[in-house]
Amino acid sequence: MGDRVKGGKSRHPDLVVEVAHPKIIHESGAQILRHANLLSLRVTMATHPDGFRLEGPLAAAHSTGPCTVLYEGPVRGLCPFAPRNSNTMAAAALAAPSLGFDGVIGVLVADLSLTDMHVVDVELSGPRGPTGRSFAVHTHRENPAEPGAVTGSATVTAFWRSLLACCQLPSRPGIHLC
Repeated sequence: MGDRVKGGKSRHPDLVVEVAHPKIIHESGAQILRHANLLSLRVTMATHPDGFRLEGPLAAAHSTGPCTVLYEGPVRGLCPFAPRNSNTMAAAALAAPSLGFDGVIGVLVADLSLTDMHVVDVELSGPRGPTGRSFAVHTHRENPAEPGAVTGSATVTAFWRSLLACCQLPSRPGIHLC
């Protein structure tokens, strides 16, 4: 893990998120912890099967019950087959550059009960401490959606307002993903 990026600039991360494989922690955990906190990341998106626009092998996937996991694995493997349904997961991979598209775990769930909404769960968890317990954060978002819609009705407004808020930060105006 280097401290320098292209152009010789130093990075000083506040948070490193790792979910690729436990051996990464074994091999690099101490070095990572010298620079930042360390967590794991998983993003689950669930909606009615009619809200998916899947391609390739996922297009042939069928619900096997009221709630079916269609994909679970690195976001890189999901994006080409669900380009209209993996935006939140891709954004998480971009926002966690130390994990990227191979380290962020994406889960796509077809849920017959979700006829009028999309549900996104984001889970972060840290390594187990001396007590055997770990730090964890779980967010749950329910976005109203018309039946069969790929995008929830609150998405555009939430996205625009988030961009405006980022551009108004007094300490670092603008959006900074590296």
